[in-house]
Amino acid sequence: MTTVPAQNFSPSYSPKGLCRIVGFACLGGFLVDLFVLTLPPAFGTLQWRITFLQQLADRSVVLLFGMALIMYGILDFRRWRRRLAMASLILGIVFILSSILVIRDSLEFQQQAMANISNRASQVQSQLQQAQSDPKLAPRVKPEQLEQASQLLSNQLASAKETTKTSVLRTGISSVGNLIVIGLALIGLGQYGARPPKN
Repeated sequence: MTTVPAQNFSPSYSPKGLCRIVGFACLGGFLVDLFVLTLPPAFGTLQWRITFLQQLADRSVVLLFGMALIMYGILDFRRWRRRLAMASLILGIVFILSSILVIRDSLEFQQQAMANISNRASQVQSQLQQAQSDPKLAPRVKPEQLEQASQLLSNQLASAKETTKTSVLRTGISSVGNLIVIGLALIGLGQYGARPPKN
């Protein structure tokens, strides 16, 4: 009875080849997501920019993972490695600079939201004052009821402002943190790829 050596049945594969496949898949998925996020483009709109940069920050780890896998997969190809290293450096700088835009847009959005809440509260307050001075409503609405409504409005205004401030702050910190961390990691990856390989 003849025996066949076990090595004939073992698969022949390259870990670097697998890394390239997964890396390009991650990069392709990130680019598809980025394309979908930009549609329809409205770069001048504050709400669009905030949403876009928040989604970009949330998905950026896929970009980093894909770039790292591709970098590992092409370590033997010096020309391509250097190009990928340069792209990583540029993307890292763009990510860090975009965090400044997130801070600016978050502060502007918070101011707009606070102004909208205050305007709406002023409108309701003026309606309460009109109701108080309206002789048709005077017999049916007691001054205590109007005072309670005014107090309730003040409480809701303070609560809405606090909720808005907290929500904008959390979203801004999360987005800025992600963008800075991924930006620094991409810069580190670019520096790693730009080094000459060890022999």
